[in-house]
Amino acid sequence: MKRIKKQVGSLAVLVLALLLLTACTVSGKRVRKVPTANNAEQQTLMTGVVLQNDLENNVLQIRELDSDTVSTLSYDETAEVQDEYGQIRQGEDIGVGEILEVGYLPQEGKLAKAKVPKNAWSYDEVQQFELNEEENMLLLAGEKYRYGEQTYCSADGVPMQLTDFNNNDVLTVRGMGIQVYSIVRTKGHGYIRLVNYQDFMGGMASVGDEIIVPISQNMLITAGEGTYEVTLLKRGLAAKKTVLVAANMVTVVDFRDYKKDIKDIGEVVFDIHPDGAVLTINGTTVDYSNPVTLRFGKYRIVVSLAGYGDYVGILNVEKQEPETIHIELEEANAVISAATPTPNTSSSSSSQSSSSTTTRKYDSKHTITVVAPEGAEVYLNNVYKGLAPCTFTKVIGSQTITLSDTGFQTKSYTVDILDDDKNVSLSFADLVAEDAETESTEAPEASASATASAD
Repeated sequence: MKRIKKQVGSLAVLVLALLLLTACTVSGKRVRKVPTANNAEQQTLMTGVVLQNDLENNVLQIRELDSDTVSTLSYDETAEVQDEYGQIRQGEDIGVGEILEVGYLPQEGKLAKAKVPKNAWSYDEVQQFELNEEENMLLLAGEKYRYGEQTYCSADGVPMQLTDFNNNDVLTVRGMGIQVYSIVRTKGHGYIRLVNYQDFMGGMASVGDEIIVPISQNMLITAGEGTYEVTLLKRGLAAKKTVLVAANMVTVVDFRDYKKDIKDIGEVVFDIHPDGAVLTINGTTVDYSNPVTLRFGKYRIVVSLAGYGDYVGILNVEKQEPETIHIELEEANAVISAATPTPNTSSSSSSQSSSSTTTRKYDSKHTITVVAPEGAEVYLNNVYKGLAPCTFTKVIGSQTITLSDTGFQTKSYTVDILDDDKNVSLSFADLVAEDAETESTEAPEASASATASAD
């Protein structure tokens, strides 16, 4: 009997040892902690916008939708975080501007779970938008969305104003229903300053395939981050350089040395009636009192005048010999003379015509005046207008105003100009003094000269 008890005792010790060994083996693994039912009952629920994700300290700042309540929540690997597809991810992957449904433990200030609401939406890689400040509406992808004081705007983790963005930026826009709750700039814009280009005055400048502006004094062009080919054109002359544009920096491009090159360059003479009509090429107002020099390619042209119907068409420049384009506006539509070369009105696009180009409406009876900052250079959609205070013809809709002054950081604003039969006066904040890092030069791969060569 004693032997049986001893055997049973030994067996119990063996079983206990196996259990301890198994427990040690399991405890050695990284096991995800699942909140208990009690924890779930203790959680506070909230839907909000992520304002900050401090990756060093694993701390989130989330502002509740439609309120100013900001919660600071710590997180670790026990938090159940899901993306918009329901896939598990880490707290470190949560981005600024995301809309999240979260559950957290208020006593500990700790995140327990987070997921993207089913009715939340997101537009990525946004490069074109329009503001309607009168109605607080944002036109995006052909749809109207509402923005307001609770719309969080950010760039590089720094809060921004909506007017700080422009159509040279790349944005991520998030919201629910028709309400926009966050706009985050993922790619910014910089500036190209042209110098020593006197021989091209009165010609045209192009930056990449989409930006085209008349060449005038004090040339400063706003462009998105990236590498571009900048081309200057005038009758019998062409010059080209490659430049690198960095966010919030001015790139200086010197055209003091160039060589003549007239390859792949054409001239267009515009005969437009009635007098006073405004011509835009790829969205930029162009002076057509003299022949306009353009690179070979397709361009979107718009001719408009108050009281007349707009003409919209595609101009195809494909030969060096000058072409004359006759356009006559009427109250209902524009009539093109069939006896002369005409723009191709096909809706097809090419590298020179972009579907993102906007049609600008002018109010020749009213003006825009930029009052401040006094003495700053003023540019409207990349076209120099003078030193503030300065006045110019009113343009309706979403416009980009750029301000520049020696010794100060260049700044752009997006403004919404109402069609209200009134003059407009704009006053902006003083420019910020620049430091040594706010100006750059051409891209390292750019050649020392501005030699133009055939594409």
